[in-house]
Order: sequence, then structure tokens, then C-alpha cells
Amino acid sequence: MSRKPRKKKKKRHATPPARGASPSKLRSTARSLQKRGGVAMISGGFVLIAGLLLVVALVWTEPDETDPPKTGEAAAEPNRSVPAPDTRHMEPPVRSRLETARRTVEERPDSGPAWGGYGALCDAHGLYDCAVACYTVATELDPTDFRWFYLLAFVSELRGGSPDRIVAYYTEASRLEPRLPTIFYRLGEALTRAGRLAEAANAYRKALEIDPQLAVAHRGLGQVVLAQGDAQAAVGSLTKAIELGAEGNPATLASLAQAEMRRGNTAAAEAYAQRAASAAEELPVPDPVRLRIQQMNVSAAQSAARAVRLIQAGRYEAALEQLRIVEQTRPDEPSTHYRIGVCLAHLGKPDEALTRLERAAELAPDNEVVRKELERVRGLLES
Repeated sequence: MSRKPRKKKKKRHATPPARGASPSKLRSTARSLQKRGGVAMISGGFVLIAGLLLVVALVWTEPDETDPPKTGEAAAEPNRSVPAPDTRHMEPPVRSRLETARRTVEERPDSGPAWGGYGALCDAHGLYDCAVACYTVATELDPTDFRWFYLLAFVSELRGGSPDRIVAYYTEASRLEPRLPTIFYRLGEALTRAGRLAEAANAYRKALEIDPQLAVAHRGLGQVVLAQGDAQAAVGSLTKAIELGAEGNPATLASLAQAEMRRGNTAAAEAYAQRAASAAEELPVPDPVRLRIQQMNVSAAQSAARAVRLIQAGRYEAALEQLRIVEQTRPDEPSTHYRIGVCLAHLGKPDEALTRLERAAELAPDNEVVRKELERVRGLLES
């Protein structure tokens, strides 16, 4: 008997490239927009808004290592290689986290969350080629999780990826998670860069339907409608952005100057142009997903910066956790011992605080701030 020929399985892709106008078609129009003022990354920052922190908890969960591997068409292909960045010269905490995440992928190669979690760690530490490779696999193995499409789009932008493909990733992320305004804002930006201005305007409007107070979306919409020739509508959107906190943002002010000039309001245009020339404030993008990525960065520099902010906020236990990470890499840094001492003193542990502050004083004997805190803690113990 003759065998029936086997049917070849079609290779699956994360997302087909988005169709639309060529980026070059409307390039001249897109160039008229001011440079994007959104923050690409929040440098390890904490957004002190209860609602946003709640969203962080809702949109990000760590990979569950107890999940059984997926089977069938979604299983990892045999020829998939796990990225292996050179970690020999990295700080110990960074190296340990990356190597652990990589081993998890090697042990569970069919797990989308494992690939995505490894990609997120790479992303957090600037290993963007590794991150793109991991996020791409995660979208194939775990195509219902918006995070992998969203993060793949974001990192692809950093690497100068195809505008239409970036739009496709953001579009899929917005379909999977239609409640997060930041996704539609970033989709609007991607569409603008691709020269698809009408679609960009719709994306910004969708972001504003979800969050009418999103200043960056008002600015983006104003810039797009200005490029489309509607100066009146542009002034309305850009003025709203100013009201919501963009009064010191140069891109917003420069766009308002252009819009007023087109309306014939020369005096107003000149006033906004002068303000734009001296403005230097970035307009923040409240992004819980990227915030979580930044919090995964365990380098000494980022951990120290987080510790300072936590101390300022009175969150001494959390600050201690960050300082322990710093100490692994910088065991003889006086500022680390000083900050640990401050935290311990506020946590009611003056004896331990004294030991730390005395060490800080040994390492920085001329530091007046350290000396004063040391005297204060000694006074607490003697009283």
C-alpha cells in the first residue's frame, strides 16, 4: 500500500504584520510633529497613585513554575535556542537572577510565562536583543497574555523595528487588554510614526475614553490633528494637556505655538514659543507594565535609587530590601551603610543602626551627615 503524503504544518507567527499605509507615504507629514515627549522608561521610579499600583498587581504576575507545559501546536519548537547573554562581568544579583530565569526556560521550554519572565529580566537590564527573542517566543506559546505583545512592541521600538509590525503588536495587546489606556496611547504614537494619522487620532481618543485625565494622550491627539490641518481642534487638545500638567513640556508648548500661528494668533504663538524655548520637563506616561519591568532591575545603581525614594517615603523595611541588594555589590560604600543605619534606627533597632553608622563613619570620616546621625543614635542609646 502506498502511503498518503503528510500534510506540512504551517509555521505559526506571533502576529502578522499590520497592513496599512507605507511609513514613507506620509513621512513628510509625520515629520511636522514635535518629538515625542513621553518617557520611554521610568528610571526605577515608583508611581505613588493607589489606582496605578492596583493596576500593577492586576496586569503583572510572575511566571508560575508549577504550570504544566503546553502541548500540541503551541509547544516550543525543537530548534528554539534559549538566549544566553554573557553574565561573567555582571553584578552578582543581576547574574543570579538572569541565570535562574534562563534555567527555568531550559527546564520548561514549552512555557510562555517562563519565556516572557526571562525576557522581562533581560529587558529590565538593557539586554534588548535577548528580550525581543524571548518575548517573541512568549507570544507564540502564550498568545492570550497581552504583556508579551505589549513588551515586544516597546522593546522593538527601542531597537528601531518595523513601524507596521510594532503597530501590529500594540494592536494585539490592546485587543487582549482593552482597559489599559497606556496601550492605546503607545499605539497612537506608533501609528503616528508609521504615518497613519487618522488611525493614530482614533487610538488617542480611545485612550482618553478610558482615562480623560491622560495628559500625554491629549498632547498626542493635538499634535496629530495639527498635522492633519485642524489648528482649532489642536489648540483644544493641547490646551487641555497644559491644564493637566504639561505647562513645562517643550513639545506641548511648541505644538501650541504652531497651532496658534496657523490660526493667525501671532502674539499667542510667540508667547508659547518663548515658553517652549526655556521649558525642559518631560511629560510622564503612567505605565504599570513598564513600571514593573523597571522594578525588576536589581543593579546596584537602580536598587540604591529605589532605596532613597523609599526612605523619603518612610518605607524603611522596603528600603532595607533594596539596600541589601546594593550591599552585595558595594560592601564598602559608606552611603549604603549610612542608609541601612537610618532605616534600622527608624525601625527601632538602634544597636544595629549604631554598628552600621560607625562603619559608615570609618569609611567617610569627614562626612558631616554621617557624623550627625551617628551622634543622634548614640544619644538614643544613652537616654
